[in-house]
Amino acid sequence: MRINLRWTTAMAAALMASGCNRAKADDNWTADKDTAICTDAQGKRLPDDRCRQTRVGGGGAFWYFLGRGRAIPFYGERAKGGSFRPAGGARYFTAPRGSAMTRSAAVSRGGFGASASRFGSVHA
Repeated sequence: MRINLRWTTAMAAALMASGCNRAKADDNWTADKDTAICTDAQGKRLPDDRCRQTRVGGGGAFWYFLGRGRAIPFYGERAKGGSFRPAGGARYFTAPRGSAMTRSAAVSRGGFGASASRFGSVHA
């Protein structure tokens, strides 16, 4: 079986050159341009559709404006470093689809558990 390394390298480079990036798996997304996200009154991120469906100030969903280089939080997490008022003269874009996710807790699967203490021993 033959692998073409030029394609592999090209694909890796293309995947790395996205509009937003993440430093580590646990970090938030970083906005590469001025970005508007939907939040509740406490600044916790909501799906953007919530802000599109309601009138300004109605329904508890508000646009929150982040500058370039700011962290885009996961759904349910508090936005920081921005404002509920857009900066004068700035053009805001919505967050990329890849950032539309909820942070999940660690999942433990498998392992020996309590039965590991009996492994290899004889029980009557």
